[in-house]
Amino acid sequence: MKKILILGGTGFVGRILTEELIKDEIYPVLFNRGKRSPGIFPGLRHISGDRLDMHDIEKISKESWDVIIDFSCMYPVNLDEITDMMKGKTGKYIFVSTVSVYPMNDAAYWDKPVTEDAKTLPCTPEQKTDPDVNLTYGEKKAECERILLEKNWINPVIFRPGLIYGRYDYTDRFYYWLYRAYANDKILLPAGGTEKFTATHSEDFANLIKIAIETDTTSRVFNAVTHTPANLFELVNIAANILGTKSQFVNADMNFINDNHLVPWVDFPNWVGEFNMLVDNSLALKEFPVSFLSFKDSIKHSINYYESIGWHIPKAGLLPEREMELIKILETN
Repeated sequence: MKKILILGGTGFVGRILTEELIKDEIYPVLFNRGKRSPGIFPGLRHISGDRLDMHDIEKISKESWDVIIDFSCMYPVNLDEITDMMKGKTGKYIFVSTVSVYPMNDAAYWDKPVTEDAKTLPCTPEQKTDPDVNLTYGEKKAECERILLEKNWINPVIFRPGLIYGRYDYTDRFYYWLYRAYANDKILLPAGGTEKFTATHSEDFANLIKIAIETDTTSRVFNAVTHTPANLFELVNIAANILGTKSQFVNADMNFINDNHLVPWVDFPNWVGEFNMLVDNSLALKEFPVSFLSFKDSIKHSINYYESIGWHIPKAGLLPEREMELIKILETN
């Protein structure tokens, strides 16, 4: 049996992956700070520590691992240090990156689905050490990829997911739109909700990583989106049909969005602006024996999860009261 170490195995996709491994009687070791979902997986070995503390990293570097799965890395310098300490002590290194390594703000870049050989963002020395992850998230992840690919003692498998949604999602970004379909008579859609995106269903992504543990590949980097391109209009319609609800869509055009200082992704989760965000996943489907749920079925799985835990007001996006204010402004003009 492979000796597997998961960095960050109690959060979102890591938690699902750990559950699935246990079902197959595979028992990974979990290294984390114990802050997210503390107390889960009592039957597993836990190593408590902060990956930014090299004294804590020494706890794992004293052992050898067949596979390390890294969900929690945000800082290139930290990854450089950890992989140097693990030299000769690890085989496969599965790294969770992001499609944000691509230059997402360049609208011309998204004329067609992006493949893994497309250029990624540069990372300046200042960005590499900048503690603010939010401002330089894509740059940092791109630099982390380069660090792994340059070290010949590591066998890296790098996955670039889109927005991840589904069971255990703590961001509420995708859930924002499911909640609208569940609770709202009127839903404010940015630019008609017609711009396309490709995202990543958490259950499918966990299964892909699980399969990657045992699969040898010739490629090293994979786009890990799990469905064909869709848009917000389709997302909310599919959710409403599953829920048996009906809502009126109210369009906020770009002039209205700009006049009211509404921010893509922040006020309208999973919407990056007036351009399509398409990512090609054919390489992953070719190299791994995996199949993904349809977009509709992934939404149904997600809705079943939220029904099981109760529908809460999303912490992401516009508050319902603010959304209604904006809708009233549109309707009276």
